[in-house]
Amino acid sequence: MILEKFRKKLPPYWYENEVAEYHFEGSMEAIKSLDAQRMDLMKQFNPMTATWGLDIWDWIYFGKKQSLSIEERRNKIRAQHWARLPFTMSVLQSLGNATGGLLSVTEDFKAKEIVFSFEQNQPVDLLTLHTVFEKMRPVHVNRERITIQQKGSLTYWSGTTQVYESFPLFCGAFYAGGETGLC
Repeated sequence: MILEKFRKKLPPYWYENEVAEYHFEGSMEAIKSLDAQRMDLMKQFNPMTATWGLDIWDWIYFGKKQSLSIEERRNKIRAQHWARLPFTMSVLQSLGNATGGLLSVTEDFKAKEIVFSFEQNQPVDLLTLHTVFEKMRPVHVNRERITIQQKGSLTYWSGTTQVYESFPLFCGAFYAGGETGLC
């Protein structure tokens, strides 16, 4: 049976032609194979989806092939790419979104700081955020400040971890240890 998309372009007496049926079956296999090759080639043009094309991306950004895992190579290429980008809010937002669940990016003009606000229930790669920010930071910006919002726990992807948990104190509530001038 000839597929409907081919039937639309053929005269009716071809519908039962066995040779045409074999021809269109074979051509569909070739079309699917070429489409898969085309999609694989298209993936190599983006460093975040590239596999065998990562060697070329390494050469573009570093001048040599890196001997790391595919994900580590992609992260280093992404960091190097961000370091070359202009220091704009859209670039900072994409940096924050890539390192964790970003809520907002604001600029504190008086303190000359960039404030990243993240959700606390998603993992945040603070080391990558800090190193990439320092590579692209202009001289007039002092530093980045990271705030974590919402309830949950932090998960660090790499580096040493120190987690401090604090509970907000509410005025008029009972706390073990008595009233010590909290309110």
